[in-house]
Amino acid sequence: MHRCEFIDRADNVVLIGGPGTGKTHVATALAIQAIEHHRKKVRFFSTIDLVNALEQEKTHGRAGQIAERLIRHDLVILDELGYLPFSASGGALLFHLLSKLYERTSVIITTNLSFSEWAGVFGDPKMTTALLDRLTHHCHIVETGNESYRFKASAATTKGRKEKARILTSGQH
Repeated sequence: MHRCEFIDRADNVVLIGGPGTGKTHVATALAIQAIEHHRKKVRFFSTIDLVNALEQEKTHGRAGQIAERLIRHDLVILDELGYLPFSASGGALLFHLLSKLYERTSVIITTNLSFSEWAGVFGDPKMTTALLDRLTHHCHIVETGNESYRFKASAATTKGRKEKARILTSGQH
């Protein structure tokens, strides 16, 4: 993936794992690599922000403009799918967008949900099945696990502080 060959083929990437497992970090690193070393055009969105923009666009009678702009990109990143809920109409708009990007623009999605949980996000099991069929047709699925790097770092820092406090209070410094 680091060579960004997946972008040349318009393949997708789904990064699945618990909070703090590096999904956004990996997506961002791939974006930077694509921009700086492969001269790719990349756009990064929080998924909920994109869905809100799609709903606003439709409300103002400009449906499809975001999709037309994003088709001209090489890579679109949707961060945190499923962290915050969106309406059924928002799910339908996101489905429509991803259908337009299918086999034209690579998409990276970060999520903490298994594919079986996506119907709850999109609100329609049949639409979700169609979306997953397209999304995973040419796709690299990366599971990052569930052990949070932030939690590990926090625990290590706390352990270090306790050890330092123990040494200071025992007079062994």
